[in-house]
Amino acid sequence: MLCFSPSIKGQEELHYTGPFQVGNYTGEVDYTYQINNGDTLLQGPFNFRRSNLGALLNQKDKTFSFSGDFIDGYPNGPWQFLFGEFESDKKTEVVGYQYRVNINGIQKEAKGNISMGKPDGLWTISEALIADSKIKETLFRSTINYADGVPQQSFRIEYGKSTLVGRFLRNGLAHDDWTMFGEGSTETWTFDDGVLTDIQLGTEEERKSIPIYQESFGTFKIINLDTRFSQLLKLQLSENDAHSLQEGITMVLDENASHYKKLDDILSQLGPSEFMPMFKVKVPYAPLDSVENKQLVKIKNSYEDAQRLAKGLLENTQLNLLKRSDNEAQFLYEVVQHLNTFFVGPLKKLVSYQQQDVLDYATREQLMNHLFPEGVPSKRVSVSQGVEELQFFELEDSDNYEFEAPAYESLSQIAQYANESLRHIADLLYKKVENEQQQQEFVTLEARMITQINQLNQVIDSTEASGKVLQAMESIKTQAENNLNSYSTLAKTEGKLENAQLLVGCLNTFQNLAQNIGSLPQKALEIQELYKDAVWNPFMANIMDEEVKKRITIAYHNVLIPHILKQVNSDLGCDKAIVLNRLLVNLHNRMLQLRDEDTAKLERKLRKERNPNTVMELFNLQPLEK
Repeated sequence: MLCFSPSIKGQEELHYTGPFQVGNYTGEVDYTYQINNGDTLLQGPFNFRRSNLGALLNQKDKTFSFSGDFIDGYPNGPWQFLFGEFESDKKTEVVGYQYRVNINGIQKEAKGNISMGKPDGLWTISEALIADSKIKETLFRSTINYADGVPQQSFRIEYGKSTLVGRFLRNGLAHDDWTMFGEGSTETWTFDDGVLTDIQLGTEEERKSIPIYQESFGTFKIINLDTRFSQLLKLQLSENDAHSLQEGITMVLDENASHYKKLDDILSQLGPSEFMPMFKVKVPYAPLDSVENKQLVKIKNSYEDAQRLAKGLLENTQLNLLKRSDNEAQFLYEVVQHLNTFFVGPLKKLVSYQQQDVLDYATREQLMNHLFPEGVPSKRVSVSQGVEELQFFELEDSDNYEFEAPAYESLSQIAQYANESLRHIADLLYKKVENEQQQQEFVTLEARMITQINQLNQVIDSTEASGKVLQAMESIKTQAENNLNSYSTLAKTEGKLENAQLLVGCLNTFQNLAQNIGSLPQKALEIQELYKDAVWNPFMANIMDEEVKKRITIAYHNVLIPHILKQVNSDLGCDKAIVLNRLLVNLHNRMLQLRDEDTAKLERKLRKERNPNTVMELFNLQPLEK
């Protein structure tokens, strides 16, 4: 990461050429710089680029080239940015002493002058479709004049089949008509010293005029004409009008801003930069007071709870099934749908506006009309039950909620009412579905138990074991059957579900233990082969295998494994099975480790030791009992 310091003069300039990364861009760079108090300060020409001919010929290549100058760490002077995404037709020709290859793809270019991190003068940004190494179509083109970062004079933005033209005052405020010419229709925003007064859209034969800020407003604030302003516009418009504007001037401005944002992200990682276009507009300013801000916090909390409750109820599969056979559940489900649409939905918009810092620029009346175009909802929710029959839902203490209060108090009351209504309905519905859910969980768990018992029997039947190993596996099977029989005699009470969940885990542990016990003969052979060394026998004149570290293998075969099998046959429970499983795995791993360790001291201690727990301690294993 590059760090920057205030201007310094007379220090030695250094030069770097080599690999470099800025954000997601990795390539080769060439620049000069100075070191000031340990910080890297870019100074002079800067060139950063990437292209890969091999990638182009094989599949696709993403190229870029950034070139310009820095003064005291600030981007300054002429700059050019090129971005390309190309593929070739894999046909080449020789022209003079060079190979040439045709490319197809997208070429993006931005060029202009920067003054200490800000656009200055004419900036042109374009995006073109390239076919056979020629521009086939201009997809986007923006030409804007700046003075020290402030947009000036006339501008022009072409995007697809549309062209937007407009102009600014010297202070960057939007002024006069901004018109977007499309295919057979136009959209015009009329500004007066930064104030959007009117929007006209349609064809020559049929045009619609939408008044915006028609009346003068005393207190105003200058803001950027960006996404926040687009949200403010929605507060002024009907839903249909707002939808009509989505693919008009708003869309073109958003596309232009996205191109500038890409450049600003790059420049801001190289030095101080303010490269966004900064179109300015005036809007009325009516900031929330301290009481309203506190009410907004309550609204947000109530909304989040209500949204969670509504989502949980509407997406509950058991409830969706239950409402098909239970009339009361069907009625309450439809009440939840109503509350979600007419209470929670508008509150969601409100919270979104708060997050986008829009609320300080909307009048209270304007906000309420936008959130509730048909008026604030009724506390009494009606649901149709048949052709003429209606059912109603209303909280018993509904009189305590005042929906006709001042805007934010009213919104707070609406949010609390929605939350409490949904909480009350959730209590009723979840009690209804609880039995259904519990019954379904019993069916699932009990089916799994039978599967586990069958799998356990299959493990035992398919193991070619005998003697004490087979006896231990049969003991596991017997204990599993006993546990299942004990469960089957339990009455269906609240505690039985917990017992079912525990038994499923226990049977899984028994199955793992049976598999570990069944693999002991194979693991014993593995240990036997591991603890052998090839030695020369002078009497037979050949190489023979000789057992090594016998005291360790004797302790394993004659002390530890018999002890573990004995434990399996004695009072085997779920917790004990978990411990034995862990011990069998750890013991095998320890035997593999001891083969390569210096065990002379251990072998001396094992000479006459027959106590299993002591042997386990000597093996650095946790004994079964202290």
